Amino acid sequence: MFEKRPNTLLKFFFKVPLFMHKLGLGGWERLIGAQWMLLVTTGRKSGKRRKTLVDVMDYDQANDTYYIEAAYGSRADWFKNIKANPTFDAQVGRRKFQANAEELTEGDTGEMLVQFFRRKPAYTRSVMAMVGMKFKDENELRDLGKNLTLLAVKPLSRDHSSTQQTQLPR
Repeated sequence: MFEKRPNTLLKFFFKVPLFMHKLGLGGWERLIGAQWMLLVTTGRKSGKRRKTLVDVMDYDQANDTYYIEAAYGSRADWFKNIKANPTFDAQVGRRKFQANAEELTEGDTGEMLVQFFRRKPAYTRSVMAMVGMKFKDENELRDLGKNLTLLAVKPLSRDHSSTQQTQLPR
């Protein structure tokens, strides 16, 4: 688990992609080798709609499951919102859908991190460094997985996952 929450500058840095998405510039993340998921959760205290972008670490097409990471673990506000209100809206690329999420086990988290690192080593190192985590090899990365929170996000049904049927609130 991370000792500190992001400082003001890092919070601003994390909000820039969301701002660009609101301007209709979503999808540029593919230029840096990333894929993001827009989450629209319901605030656990306010009841208001809250938006955030998270990394998609993998997509299992056979099970229609996206794997995302919560950099600040169970302390992340969007994660707390999902715990309080398990059904949320999501968007990956042009695909919009309602979903639920389940936490991965420590072992599955470690293996998912290693697989992601093998596909995108520079991106993995830079993202981990931004949140204060460095590693030398895959074994250390697996160990770091014990302190991270990864989620399996599943659309509620294929009937509600088309881009025309489900619209995210503005």
